[in-house]
Amino acid sequence: MKQYIDTARLCALKERFPTLECEDAAENPAVYVPAEALTTLLAFLKEDAAFLFNRLENLTSVDYKTHFEMVYHLFSWGERNDWLTVKVKLDHDAPLVPSVTGVFPGAEFEEREVYDLMGIDFTGHPDLRRILLADDFSGHPLRKDYKAAAPPHVPRIRREGGRN
Repeated sequence: MKQYIDTARLCALKERFPTLECEDAAENPAVYVPAEALTTLLAFLKEDAAFLFNRLENLTSVDYKTHFEMVYHLFSWGERNDWLTVKVKLDHDAPLVPSVTGVFPGAEFEEREVYDLMGIDFTGHPDLRRILLADDFSGHPLRKDYKAAAPPHVPRIRREGGRN
């Protein structure tokens, strides 16, 4: 079972970054950070001896129709072996968040995937382009407001004289 960061360290983090909002009552605590403070927070969590979240396990996004949310799952392997979830709320009409590839270079592929499927722009990304869909594909298919094009009409062919 995953062990999440304890309340005392969450409080210390909140003191260091007053703009954070903590979901510390949840079973799996998370912190919300404004987009402009994301890379500073992640660099601090990676480098500071009290935290040492040295692995970005994954990143993803969620479409809530009214806003997007970027979700970063951090893991501190070594002495602590605990987890922390960092979330960023984004405007649904113009979702923009700084790239975290400067802190966690392995995020490059996952940020491109989120860009391709959800349409979230990552400022400062070294190679932000589609990765799964064709360059001329229109839209972002994992958004809740995405309307897929109707498939082409193919007439049914009836067999004459035997089983259908």
